[in-house]
Amino acid sequence: MTSIRKKNEAELIIAFKSLLKEQCYGSQGQLAAALAEQGFKNMSQAKISRLLSKLGAVKMRNASDQVVYILPDELAIPKSRQAIQSVVASVKHNNMQIIVKTGIGGAPLISRMLDSMGESAGILGTLAGDDTIFIAPIDVKRIDQTTEDIKRLLDV
Repeated sequence: MTSIRKKNEAELIIAFKSLLKEQCYGSQGQLAAALAEQGFKNMSQAKISRLLSKLGAVKMRNASDQVVYILPDELAIPKSRQAIQSVVASVKHNNMQIIVKTGIGGAPLISRMLDSMGESAGILGTLAGDDTIFIAPIDVKRIDQTTEDIKRLLDV
């Protein structure tokens, strides 16, 4: 029974990844309906949400300017400092949080990079929109230093 369940889960993940690569599903309901068409019945919103989280899917604009779910490996990861410089427009703070402005679609990628550095870089956490990242510093008393460290890291 367990091997059947694992096989079904593996098939589900393969089907789910395939749907996300199409870059045309903007809601969990649309994903559930598409999976149902492929024979995966009773896909709840909670299960879809867990799958999106497990695979690290993010919402971004596709080539048709629709906001859709995509897989993180489909994001264009900057390979050099010059590429990061072309994505990041500014890094500023307001004495409470640090704000990074990027080109459209660049914030989730840069945010993930900053999040991975975490507390060692003075970052408690990040929240990314499409072109803006909000950074909660560990210590607002050191926000000037943390901001400068982020600027240096991003070569801005």
